[in-house]
Amino acid sequence: MSSYAGDDLFGSGPHQFLFGPWVRSTLRRGFAGLDGELVLDLGRRSRQISQTGRLQADSIESLHALIDAIDAHDDGSANVLIDNHGRSHAGVILERFETTSPLQRGRKFYCEYRIEYRQLP
Repeated sequence: MSSYAGDDLFGSGPHQFLFGPWVRSTLRRGFAGLDGELVLDLGRRSRQISQTGRLQADSIESLHALIDAIDAHDDGSANVLIDNHGRSHAGVILERFETTSPLQRGRKFYCEYRIEYRQLP
């Protein structure tokens, strides 16, 4: 069961994560009169994590409450993200949350969403 900051925000519907690669930063310096260059490894920077899925609730009020609970985590603080496979990812910041479809009604109320995270090393 996935969660963010200890809250089960995504258990209402199917969702998936896409983990980007870690970005390594280097600084290159050339010197006049010398062949080659000096490469300084500045270490790993951050990586992008994307999540897409569907939020579902029994009532429109419950769906709005779930959306508001996710929006409340868009505060710039780093938290722990647990993915679908139970792996824990520390130092994750929720950067962007958006619903990608209008709120719809079927058996339940639902909408599609997309979240962008940034994980710090």
